[in-house]
Amino acid sequence: MESEAAPDTNPAAVMDRFYDAEVRYIAAGGAAAGADFSEMASCLHRDVVMHQGPSVPFPGDWVGIDELERFFAVLSETWIAMEILDRSYFIGDEGVAISMRGVLTSRATGRIIEMNVGQVITMTDGLIRDWTVFYEDPVKVGEICLP
Repeated sequence: MESEAAPDTNPAAVMDRFYDAEVRYIAAGGAAAGADFSEMASCLHRDVVMHQGPSVPFPGDWVGIDELERFFAVLSETWIAMEILDRSYFIGDEGVAISMRGVLTSRATGRIIEMNVGQVITMTDGLIRDWTVFYEDPVKVGEICLP
């Protein structure tokens, strides 16, 4: 019997797997359309926490894999399409800082926003453990979704 190779735990490889799965999840319509979250979940530590600022449509601290699944359900209700471009990784001893450009299309309005996004991620055992997201213009993220 052939064994499956263990996934690469390099922070850039983990994040590439996660972002690629996220784009597919959003394109598939998210939880409302029955999209599978398991590929994204496989990159998350059981004690994962994601921090989103107060000005975005999905604010707060999202704690645990189940809450992150709910977060991404909300995200897929907010955006109908997503592109993650120009990813740059700055890898440290315990995680990674990421600079990227996001192009997102609002499900409610059809309007498109393109902006820089920064993320700081701490990893444990090769999995995403603590995740903070910084938007270039968080207020505009919310405004783009308003009809």
